[in-house]
Amino acid sequence: MSQTKHIVVVAGEESGDQHAAAFVRQLKQSHPEFQFSGIGGQHMQDAGVQLISDLARYGVTGLSEILRHARKIRKAFVQITQHLEQTRPQLLILVDYPGFNLRLAKYAKKVLNIRILYYISPQIWAWKADRIHSIRQYVDKMAVILPFEKAIYQKAGVPVAFVGHPLVERMTVPESIAETKIKLGIPSDKRILALLPGSRHNEIKRLLPVLKKVAKNVVRAYPNLHIVIPVARSLTQRDITSLVSLKKLPITLVDQQAVPTVYCSDFVIVASGTASLECALLTKPMCIIYKASLLTYIIAFRCIRIKYLGLCNLLQNKMIVPELLQYDCSVKELTKLMLDLLNDPEKSHRMVRRLQTLKQALSAEQADISMPDLILQELES
Repeated sequence: MSQTKHIVVVAGEESGDQHAAAFVRQLKQSHPEFQFSGIGGQHMQDAGVQLISDLARYGVTGLSEILRHARKIRKAFVQITQHLEQTRPQLLILVDYPGFNLRLAKYAKKVLNIRILYYISPQIWAWKADRIHSIRQYVDKMAVILPFEKAIYQKAGVPVAFVGHPLVERMTVPESIAETKIKLGIPSDKRILALLPGSRHNEIKRLLPVLKKVAKNVVRAYPNLHIVIPVARSLTQRDITSLVSLKKLPITLVDQQAVPTVYCSDFVIVASGTASLECALLTKPMCIIYKASLLTYIIAFRCIRIKYLGLCNLLQNKMIVPELLQYDCSVKELTKLMLDLLNDPEKSHRMVRRLQTLKQALSAEQADISMPDLILQELES
């Protein structure tokens, strides 16, 4: 293999930024001569990627958010296409973010004939199934992170490898709950309810007011309960406190530290997405919540072809963890659900037992190949 390899990586969201940074770090350890550039966020930059643009910090999801940030997205697309023309990398790795990345795949393949590896499949099994035609036409290989996705692509004649789920490999669990509570400044003599309202401004704007009222209700019923909010890297504590006043609640805000916080918690309320799977892998009694903008809900959610939104439920094809979505994500319903869990320990234990089977199914032991090894393989192709 040539010593000078240039790889362009494109990730447009916080979770993709984290996952991309992980494989970049691994590759830089074994191949320090590799050069990486692209679109991402702070995680990728810290891993040594030269950023052309940072879309991850905007947290663009949903139709209304895409419209609001359309100018930034267009500018980033122009910047990355110009960068590809100038650098002609040996490999383009597209990480999730299908609205942007499938358009980029078409350009990179048709105009520049660059080899393309797509990491983390668009959710074609949930909606927009016709995207598989663009993938088959422009993507050289899919690297999927959910076991059932492999069969979908094999059936469609798309080269594919299951590489395991990055969360399983990346998640480092602290050794001691007591010591972790001390480090995080969490009371050691209290039961802990962790609130994870998301990593994007539009998510926390919709969910935090509901969560504050729910927290107030459950603390009133259980005074020994303490609330903890791990603030995502893409946000600040001021983003939280500017939306809702938390002065009358027994609450601790910690920067980032989502996994240690959840590990120390007795119960979790989490926004749908990557964090919900982290909580599931940590086998905590939990509830998944989600509120989209009205425009997104009307246009997109009515087209979804799946019964569940949470990956832990989807992978088991049954409701292991309760989901409260859109209009059901109300103070009344969420308070009732959390009080039921607090009042009935057997419900919590049953949920934990069902979640314990997830980690094995998603682990690297079940994978065809690791993501770094697949990248090396693609560079040889």
